[in-house]
Amino acid sequence: MPVLRRLLAAKITRAARLADLHALRDDLQLKHLLAMLAAELGYASWDACKADIDACPAAAIDRYRLDAGAFNDFEKNWFANEHDALDWQRAHGGYIVRYGAQALAILKRDSA
Repeated sequence: MPVLRRLLAAKITRAARLADLHALRDDLQLKHLLAMLAAELGYASWDACKADIDACPAAAIDRYRLDAGAFNDFEKNWFANEHDALDWQRAHGGYIVRYGAQALAILKRDSA
């Protein structure tokens, strides 16, 4: 229901009421959700939003990749701030992902 409310608020579908949108939920497609995300971020379309995202360095979206599970096969070491994570990285290696005020160092797990 929260996603349906967001779709309704973004005026992505023709449904005027939550009950109407709920009845049509099986017809929703990825394009509807991408249009909703674009609208929530202030873009007129997903294509415009994606163009800006694609122009960003990959590290700019690491936080979202982390939330999506992209680093699940990696060891994650959390730190209260980026400075502490960078200090740890100098000694141990890894890749730093910024997450709000926090940061984490990501290491590839041994496959043994």
